[in-house]
Amino acid sequence: MPQRPRAGTARTPFLFATLTFVLLAQACGLAAEPKTVRILTIGNSFSRNATNHLDDLAKAGGHTLIHTPIVVGGASLELHSEKAIAHAKDPKDKAGLYTNGRSLVQQLKAEKWDYVTIQQASIKSHDFATYQPHASRLWEIIQKNAPSAKLLVHQTWAYRKDDPRFTKPNNEVNGPTTQAEMYRRLSAAYATLTKELGARRLPVGDAMYQADTDAKWGYQTDTSFDFKTAKYPALPNQKHSLHAGWSWKVPKTSKDGKKVLGMDGHHAGIAGEYLGACVWYEVLFDESAVGNSYIPKGMEVDYARFLQETAHRAVVKAAGKAPKSGTSKATPASADTVLKMKGLVAFWDFQEAAGQPRVAKGSEPYSLQEMKGPIQRTDDGVFGPWSVDIKRGQWLMIPRAQVGALDIHGKDAKVTVVAWVKRQAKDSWQAIAGVWDETRKKRQYCLFLNAPRGTKADEMKRYPLANRIHGHVSAIGGPTPGDDFCITYSSGATEIPMKKWVCLVMQYTGKESRVYVNGKLDVLEQYNPFPYPDGLYDGGKEGADFTVGAVHRGGTWGNFFGGQLGGLAVYDRALTDAELKRLAGLTPQPQ
Repeated sequence: MPQRPRAGTARTPFLFATLTFVLLAQACGLAAEPKTVRILTIGNSFSRNATNHLDDLAKAGGHTLIHTPIVVGGASLELHSEKAIAHAKDPKDKAGLYTNGRSLVQQLKAEKWDYVTIQQASIKSHDFATYQPHASRLWEIIQKNAPSAKLLVHQTWAYRKDDPRFTKPNNEVNGPTTQAEMYRRLSAAYATLTKELGARRLPVGDAMYQADTDAKWGYQTDTSFDFKTAKYPALPNQKHSLHAGWSWKVPKTSKDGKKVLGMDGHHAGIAGEYLGACVWYEVLFDESAVGNSYIPKGMEVDYARFLQETAHRAVVKAAGKAPKSGTSKATPASADTVLKMKGLVAFWDFQEAAGQPRVAKGSEPYSLQEMKGPIQRTDDGVFGPWSVDIKRGQWLMIPRAQVGALDIHGKDAKVTVVAWVKRQAKDSWQAIAGVWDETRKKRQYCLFLNAPRGTKADEMKRYPLANRIHGHVSAIGGPTPGDDFCITYSSGATEIPMKKWVCLVMQYTGKESRVYVNGKLDVLEQYNPFPYPDGLYDGGKEGADFTVGAVHRGGTWGNFFGGQLGGLAVYDRALTDAELKRLAGLTPQPQ
């Protein structure tokens, strides 16, 4: 009789999110193809806002940023242009110099810049008449004195919707009266400018507006706050504000030092600064910010991920990029369906860059670490533009001490593993994901691809099969009694195609192992479902790691998977057929 595991399913505490991201930051030295980018920014406080977190993002991505800002508070294109003109007329005229004592021309010649940026003052950004001829004049000066530099136009952003510009009467002529109008008009102005100059745009304004108007994450004005009776330090609810917003400050003209409640709906707050920096990072380093391990202190992980994804969408849209023809749907699948199903332990969408840990969404940020070098991603995804491309001999893993709730075991244990896979290799015995160590006899559960044989449950003997999927389960950790190997696993009827997205599932219900292909129970008599009422092995503290793309067997790593993973989810229950059909519906279809 098989050895019976102890009842119950362990819930080992996992690392707190803050500790996780410290470890992520340490791991980012592995980032592929490190770059050094030299940039000169000709701007004002908005350019300072948008680059405040840029150096941290660059370091986390394994890159080097050399950045010199030319900042004048409230400066317009005209101001910078006039300074250059003043210096050309008289090099000693202080009107042509910046606070560091240098002119624009001197700054341009100080370094071999990769990029130089310009922008309009935010208060004038809606009016294209204020852009020219100053922008063209600046571009001429840049071309003459920094001929190797590329021009980037920093698109500034609209003010917060409750900014006084929109809520109080003012004397502004033809000014925007709402956030939406300001965004629409400044977007048109920046689009015209970039076309005229033949430059690329840094779409910070687009990203800010997208995030500010998002149904879930967008800022909502606190209508319950009473400003008339408010006393320090009370503030309205400003959750998810991208702008600085309301704060208590002592006015410069104050004689008694008393703080006054004031509004700054113009400048970016921490969230807006981070979002802007993510946009700059993507354009400068030609690398997605999604998955970058740097997150400002105190920012929620899920919100940071939303800001990263928003920046990425804005950059991709501004560049006019599209998915590769014939690969996946134009619009990536929403992760909401995966995340909202009960029992989710972890979900990875694999949007991170090579060299960075892949961090799960769900109750805990489980971090898959790369093994055998950086694992590249490819522009062909399921839950975003990317998927991870695992070459044979590489794999991802979570050490046993950090496995947490992925350690699913016990007599009453249940598990569902869902993987969106594009198969590339023909090798047999490819491990996709699970907690499975054959060397130390610590097997629990694992989804495999292309075992050369399957087990007939009525005979407990194996017969040839090929190109199927298999749901391996074990209650004893070691080989099946009377056999040299563990042969308790289900095998499907469908041959898994090459180079095509499929949704593959292994499930243990507590009574049997099952495998599904594209949302359907892949029935094969005596092979799937496979009766197995004995539960899952309890490996304890010394049990198996959670691995993706390989398992340990015969004293070394092997059973390597070769192909793309667009998503991976683990649930601690047996999902229903209807739920699995819904998940399969997220699978990209060839165009």
